[in-house]
Amino acid sequence: MKGGGGQNSFESIFYLREKKKEQEVDVMKKIVVLMLIILFLLVSTVVAGAQESIKIGALFSLTGALAPYGPPIVNGAKLAVEQINKSGGIFGRKLKLIIRDTATAPAVGRDAASKLINLDKVVAIIGALSSGDTVASSSITIPAGILLISPASTSPMLTDLDDNDFVFRTCVSDALQGVVQGKLALNLGYKTAAVIYVNNPYGKGLADVFKKRYEAGGGKVVAMVPYEENKPSYRGEVEKAIAGNPDVINLIGYPVDGNKMLVESVELGYSGDYIFSDGMKGEAVAGGPAAKYIEGTFGTAPGSLEVAVAEDFERDYKKAFGSSTVPFRAQCYDALALIALAIQKEGPSFLNMSQREQAKAIRDNLRSVANPPGVKVTYNEFSKAFELLSKGEDINYQGVSGPITFDKNGDVMEGAIEIWQNFKGKARTIWIVKVGA
Repeated sequence: MKGGGGQNSFESIFYLREKKKEQEVDVMKKIVVLMLIILFLLVSTVVAGAQESIKIGALFSLTGALAPYGPPIVNGAKLAVEQINKSGGIFGRKLKLIIRDTATAPAVGRDAASKLINLDKVVAIIGALSSGDTVASSSITIPAGILLISPASTSPMLTDLDDNDFVFRTCVSDALQGVVQGKLALNLGYKTAAVIYVNNPYGKGLADVFKKRYEAGGGKVVAMVPYEENKPSYRGEVEKAIAGNPDVINLIGYPVDGNKMLVESVELGYSGDYIFSDGMKGEAVAGGPAAKYIEGTFGTAPGSLEVAVAEDFERDYKKAFGSSTVPFRAQCYDALALIALAIQKEGPSFLNMSQREQAKAIRDNLRSVANPPGVKVTYNEFSKAFELLSKGEDINYQGVSGPITFDKNGDVMEGAIEIWQNFKGKARTIWIVKVGA
């Protein structure tokens, strides 16, 4: 019995030892698995960090008076992003466009700009469309040290902003468009004109320049009528404009409210002509409720000096988004392109900078990639431009909309104003006028 009990005790001890070894092995296996999981997560985090996108903000009117303009114009920037990312991105990083709605309202634009900077952590912002929205948004972007480059804000007010060189635009100023508008009205033989304009920096600035040039050429402005946005009716404003029986009404406004005024002017018996500004160009007006009454009417808008390049842009734009005659799509493409080129010029060290340092680097490099001297690069030549910059060579970007040479105020020094005509529900370009230097 004693010997048997000893054998059982030995076997029990052996069993316990083996069991302990198995448990230790299981623990080691679990530790190894856990370490592998941790290692995998660390590697994934590093890879994700290496592939993190470079974020560019966009302030656009998706609602409000300029709602018909927002999507077609921002598509210009989307096209540039698509082309850049297809070419490998910048330093292996893809660009990401983050869009926020200004609702064509300055207060909303300010809030949207703040969210882009503080929540989305963008390194530059394209926008806004309305000059009023851009001026309002700049009150956020300037102290934050973030570049704001508008493709569509044409008010002369932007020229004089105390912006520490953080506000630019790729469209020509209304100081140039208004002159062409005045000449157009005179060349069409109009002796008297009434002006209805949206009561914001864009509308007032363009209206004042038009009046000065038109009257200097012998015309007479019989009424200057401002209007506020988003009203249900504009009969009062229209009545003031037509009271002096003008030969032409120059309607400087936006599609939603502009269409209301056109319908009401017909209802009130106005039988004269119209001319329009860039804010009224496009299918939303040409094919709108007053289409048959404005057939054959003329307007002005920033255009493109490079016809062949513009045709390539329109071909690719149409393939990606469908056709559009809304202005400023090319200027929006150019704004995104210039930001990308400015980042590439800074070099890979850009990726290790803080948000504010990155924004400053973009600002500091913007004129270098846009202005002469340098090797000329143009539409969809990102691979060529990036290679030249990586070798330390200078480039001179020739935009879809024109040469894009910035002056000390961030304005383009030369460009084009197109004269367009409403024809069968569309706005067609019929003439290009070179303006500026």
